Amino acid sequence: MGGKPSPTMMTRLCWQLVETLSRMLDPDERQAVRGDLAESGVSVVTALRDLLGLIVRRQVGLWTVWQPWLALFGVCGLAGVPLSRIAFRLNVDLGLQLMAYRHGAYFGTSLTPDQDMAFLLCLTVALLVWSWTCGFVLGSLSGRAVWLTWSVFYLIVLDSAWARFVLSDNIILRDPRPLDLLMATTLPLTIAPLLFTLSALGGTLLGVRRRALPLRAAYVLASAVTIITILTTWMSGWYETAHEVWSGGAWHGVSWPLRLLPFVLVSWPVAYLLAIANQQHTREKETT
Repeated sequence: MGGKPSPTMMTRLCWQLVETLSRMLDPDERQAVRGDLAESGVSVVTALRDLLGLIVRRQVGLWTVWQPWLALFGVCGLAGVPLSRIAFRLNVDLGLQLMAYRHGAYFGTSLTPDQDMAFLLCLTVALLVWSWTCGFVLGSLSGRAVWLTWSVFYLIVLDSAWARFVLSDNIILRDPRPLDLLMATTLPLTIAPLLFTLSALGGTLLGVRRRALPLRAAYVLASAVTIITILTTWMSGWYETAHEVWSGGAWHGVSWPLRLLPFVLVSWPVAYLLAIANQQHTREKETT
């Protein structure tokens, strides 16, 4: 028969919560805290209160240095906002082409199908590389504060472009269901958000562990990001030229510096990786 959980079961669940929360501490401090709680014989409520207070103090202490702040404003803000627009565009373009393909048609964009395919492929690779790079730098800078910076980064990339179009009335919500809207804006349910999430999360986890790339790997990554940035800027100009021809000169398109700017902003983390890799390589040479 169903009923309220027994006090013993509730106590066991609370101690499991204490065990889980203690993992937010450093390994040495975690073991010391667990030992103190076991020896003191305090109640589970007191243990939970004391542990939460310690965790809050430790988390606040993480923000007394500049690295998490650079992760928050540099990666989440400076790189995350343009990355959100890139992911949004890829998601829309892929969605339109797949929808047309299911009906045995091709969604016309004033370009040839080969040009559309080349641009979508380039943008997909760019999203994967940029997301991984931003994630790695985010993890490297954040350390144990990564749970907060990752959450902010994730929500900005998934939602900022979407919210911008809604607020500017470029997208009109008609009778939105709150639960459906929440799922659509916070879960990677389509191709581009899923690609971003997997790539950025993989980079973040590696960044937390490694903190820096070997010099050769950093140069390879920087070269790849540079090539991708140039190709994406160039290919996006195809659409501007096609729209100008289609409009009979009424639409002059977006100049290449303005097209390049968001790609440069989302690429800045690779410059940080290069600087750290060079600094680490110099230290290694001096100690040998």
